[in-house]
Amino acid sequence: MPSVLVIGCANFYGRAVIQQLCAERDQGSAWVIRGVDKVLPQLASFPEPTLKLYDTIDYRMGNLRNSGFLEQAFERGDSGAPWDYVINLAAEYKFGQTAGVYEQDVHQVSLNIARLAAKHKAGALVHLSTAHLFKPGSSNNALHKEDDEVEAQNELAACHLRAEQDICALSDMPPLVILRPALCYGPGDRQNVVPMMISAQISRSTDQPMPVLWEKDLRVSTVHVDDVARACLAAARWAAQTQKPGSKSVFNLADPGDTTNAKLAQAVGQLFSVKPSFQNSAINFIAKRLKTSELTEEVNESLLGPWMTLLTAHGVANSPLSPYLDQEHPYCRLEHCPLAIDGSRITSTPNLEFSYKHPQVSPQALRPMVEEFQQVKLWPNIPL
Repeated sequence: MPSVLVIGCANFYGRAVIQQLCAERDQGSAWVIRGVDKVLPQLASFPEPTLKLYDTIDYRMGNLRNSGFLEQAFERGDSGAPWDYVINLAAEYKFGQTAGVYEQDVHQVSLNIARLAAKHKAGALVHLSTAHLFKPGSSNNALHKEDDEVEAQNELAACHLRAEQDICALSDMPPLVILRPALCYGPGDRQNVVPMMISAQISRSTDQPMPVLWEKDLRVSTVHVDDVARACLAAARWAAQTQKPGSKSVFNLADPGDTTNAKLAQAVGQLFSVKPSFQNSAINFIAKRLKTSELTEEVNESLLGPWMTLLTAHGVANSPLSPYLDQEHPYCRLEHCPLAIDGSRITSTPNLEFSYKHPQVSPQALRPMVEEFQQVKLWPNIPL
């Protein structure tokens, strides 16, 4: 009976992995599942069916910065058997945190988990990083492969990069797989595609086109969170069964739809029945010469007020969802550093057996996000 330890199991990525594991278990696959995180699932605004899944696994809550708690999370009790798979989803991914928070909750936590995976002789370690760390090339809009040169564009990416490098330098490691997701969307996303969706909802309520900054053809590669979850499990199985201890593999995660600024805006616009309005070349010329922080503030100020008005008008008292774009959001730097990711290697690796079930971003794939937010009363209950 395979065993899996999922650290960070109650965040955006973690809930998708738990859902995938429980679905496999319900279809007859025997799993020993332990989930570990720093929050109670009951406080994570999960819909009821998702919340019930956590009652069916061995869930443990504690401070992930505490090495003693992490040590206990790895211990199997009477069996003493090592975990077949350890999946680390614990790194902080929220934009706008301080350098100290990122250092502790990305770099240090990830390094501690990797050391414990080695100490407890796990069968494989899957580490979720980010694809927001490639150095812009001479052709900024070209797709990046896993071996391309990296260069952190902000402190969050820098801590992810340091975590990758320091984990790879550890000795006596189990087979290691590093996954680098592009802009990830799907149920539970609160910061990646949601700001554009809020902008579309505002545009619909005012019967105006949805304004979209930057050129249409700039790449902003995407991946659905369910595909990230499936990739975590596929990579764990593959590494444990085919790779030697000490081996290191890196895979980008980006759907084959080759998402551009226009494709993303059109998918969002179709969902809300609004037309994207791409700024003309003169406005974009001016925007390029503004400081990114000035441009972002201008956009944020134009959307925050109308969003709060819309929430109040529909009785949504307390929603964490916001159109606010933090400086670390890749969309803020799209003109200078497109998020152009080639996610094909994982689909062509022998014996890994992975393919993207969401090959492109679409209104149909975005709809469940809004419907879930409405269900848990975080979004105005306006029919789509």
